[in-house]
Amino acid sequence: MSAKAELRSMNDRYAQLAMVEALTEKMLLNARQQQWRVVTKLEAERSELIDALFTPPLLLTEAEHVANFIRTVLAADSEIISLGESEQKDILQNSQKINRGKEAFLAYTVASSNK
Repeated sequence: MSAKAELRSMNDRYAQLAMVEALTEKMLLNARQQQWRVVTKLEAERSELIDALFTPPLLLTEAEHVANFIRTVLAADSEIISLGESEQKDILQNSQKINRGKEAFLAYTVASSNK
C-alpha cells in the first residue's frame, strides 16, 4: 500500500473511531437516563461501524491505538450493561409487587364473597 493510501486508510479509520466513540457516549448517556430503546438503536448503528473498522484489516501502525480504543468502549459497555441489569432487576421487583397486590386483592375478594 502506498504511503498516501495508507494515510487515507488511517484517516478513514480514525473518523470511524470518532463516530463509534460518539455513539458510545450517547449510549451511555441514554442508559443513565433509562432510555433503553434509544440505547438499542444506537448500539445497532455502532455495531455496523465497529464491523466496518476491520475492513480492510488494521495496519500495524493503527493496531495499538485501536486496541486502546476498544478497551475504552468495553469499559463504557460494562457500565451500560450494569445499568441495564439494575433496570431489569427493578422491573422484576415491581412486577412481583404488582402480582402480590393482585393476589391479595383476589384473596380479599374471595374472602368477602364467602361471608
